[in-house]
Amino acid sequence: MSSQTDICNLALDILGKPTIVNITDPSNAARALNAIYDTRRRALLEGPAVWRFSVKRGSLAASATAPVSGPFQTQYPFPTDCIRPLLVGDTWPGLDLSDYRLGPVDNDYQIEGRMILCDFGAPLSIMYVSDVTDTTLFNPHFVNYFGADLAWWACERITGSIERQSLAANRRELARKEATASNALVRVPEIPADDTWIASRLQ
Repeated sequence: MSSQTDICNLALDILGKPTIVNITDPSNAARALNAIYDTRRRALLEGPAVWRFSVKRGSLAASATAPVSGPFQTQYPFPTDCIRPLLVGDTWPGLDLSDYRLGPVDNDYQIEGRMILCDFGAPLSIMYVSDVTDTTLFNPHFVNYFGADLAWWACERITGSIERQSLAANRRELARKEATASNALVRVPEIPADDTWIASRLQ
């Protein structure tokens, strides 16, 4: 299992620099990586790629406060560890010929701040990207991707080498491809529009 320091040392290895004993070391390399570690972790989890290990499901209670205005009567607060929702409600997106749609159904709910506004009854089912901080839960491909990403972002401060930054970008892309091939990434559910054949029957 990888620690924060292990991930930072992976970045330093890509940059051709000596490893560190701890992410809180007073060295320039440790400070540079420590300064961006958590920001980049959250950014990579948020997407656009969705990492399978970060996906969770939950059931939300409605807020006692209704939306101030707008079409929805109920709002639900995000789970405390939610970075972004992936699927709201109990219906899985897919082909559904019971209703006529000109496009994706994007008005069943609305996200404002850290609230989900909708008219779905409580409790509200949700699938979401969680804010995973425990490195022992990280997928190995995410560790490789994260390390290469840190190397790319911190390269100028640590090495000032354009060549090393290019190497980090290549390593990051390789890690992404390996993650895709190994099924470490999740395809976000989408609601398809009715096709032209269905639409033509209603003309």
